[in-house]
Amino acid sequence: MKSATNLTPEFVSDSTAQLAPETAPSNTIVLQPKGCLGGIAVLDFQINLEQALERATLRVVVDLQQVDGVAPEGIAALVRGLELAAILGKSIVFHAMDLASSKDLRAEWRSSREICFGPWGDLFDRELDQFFAGEMLRQLPC
Repeated sequence: MKSATNLTPEFVSDSTAQLAPETAPSNTIVLQPKGCLGGIAVLDFQINLEQALERATLRVVVDLQQVDGVAPEGIAALVRGLELAAILGKSIVFHAMDLASSKDLRAEWRSSREICFGPWGDLFDRELDQFFAGEMLRQLPC
């Protein structure tokens, strides 16, 4: 039986495999979908991803090494996973994602964030930067 302090990740190797309902919490759960992440397979994958995020105590790793391609509905499922991870205060890591899927995921995430929060810019006031720079200098030992 796995405990919340167990460092051994739980693996779900097929996107159609379900997590066992009696699975105890684990720090990390690794999902390893195979083939194309699109069509009907996305529904099963999304269920697994949501279950994994609810059960993992820290993070879920989605290992995409054996995925041949990610369709737009697969990208949408990954974005929903990001949103759920943020709500639950957990991390989600996408391992071995191809460049095109990574760009599509970033674009979809940005679009989703703008829909929820409006235009988003990570801008800081120059005075704030100067304040923090001054605070850091004051904290340095002489």
